[in-house]
Amino acid sequence: MTRSRLRAAGVALAALVGLGIAATAHGDDRATAEGLLSPIEHDAAHLAIAADAVKQARDALEHATRMRDANDEARARLAESLGRHWAQVARDLVRAADAEHAATRARVAADDAGAHADRERNLLEEAIARQGRLRAELEGLDRAKQGPDRTAPIGASIEGGAPSAPAGKSRGRAVPIADGGGGMLP
Repeated sequence: MTRSRLRAAGVALAALVGLGIAATAHGDDRATAEGLLSPIEHDAAHLAIAADAVKQARDALEHATRMRDANDEARARLAESLGRHWAQVARDLVRAADAEHAATRARVAADDAGAHADRERNLLEEAIARQGRLRAELEGLDRAKQGPDRTAPIGASIEGGAPSAPAGKSRGRAVPIADGGGGMLP
């Protein structure tokens, strides 16, 4: 007999624990909904985003209270569950808005970084071009300082050879003549 009594006591204890859990469960939906709605309602920016979902959740929780007052516990629990779901929707809307805002900030920062990189690349290209021009100018000055590679006789033309005589004059060279005249040899 003691075994059957023990078994009966175990079943009774399990039933009491089950009823306690069930009693707590109906309060969990309301508590969860209230816990989700409270921070949203105290933040004006978030309340504006999720106003409709918060209103639906509050209406469902109010409906649950009326159902419980009318001794309709099953419908009251359903209404509280609906309120919890609407509160979760409001929370998800707030999270989505925050994620969108963070993504927008990241995109703007990336655009700014890209523009900054473009400016830096342009400055680098300008500096490289300036360095090339200065290097070419320095090489030109070094060549001018060293002088020409070969020296040409005075009066030589750039193409080489003796300078050409002006038109109308002979191309011979002047030779002193014994009689003192200024004759030219052909």
